[in-house]
Amino acid sequence: MIIDDLKNINFYSNFNNSIKLALHFIKANASCLKEGRYEINKNVYAVIETSHPKALKEQKLEVHRKYVDVHYIVDGYDVISYKSLLDCSQICKDYDEAKDIEFFNDKPDFNILINEGHFAIFFPSDAHAPLWGKKPVKKCIVKIAANTVLSKYREV
Repeated sequence: MIIDDLKNINFYSNFNNSIKLALHFIKANASCLKEGRYEINKNVYAVIETSHPKALKEQKLEVHRKYVDVHYIVDGYDVISYKSLLDCSQICKDYDEAKDIEFFNDKPDFNILINEGHFAIFFPSDAHAPLWGKKPVKKCIVKIAANTVLSKYREV
């Protein structure tokens, strides 16, 4: 997991081409595009949406096997819970390959407040539960094919 301010985008320019592409897309487009899905290339796409906080009973840790998630806060803030996938054992909903998502009932280890202008990157090993805030949040979520980010990556 990585959390940072978009102002530090240059730090990630040599980190990985797919992450660099995602962050530059966010910087150039997130605040001016309408809500919807945007194809960036064959391995990267973005979704801009306004989401409402989830009810307590709906808040579950989620993981993705095929994609790395970049959550950028366009307007408002989000509180995202975190736990390492290695420490998750209480499967709530089995992996859905079509949606690339699996849910867990485990209690998160901590919550992260992510303010406007900041982003968080969640890798397949990072269980996370977004939308724990109290107000709607406008986000740009970029999905990056994990095999373009992680060397020697193979799906679980």
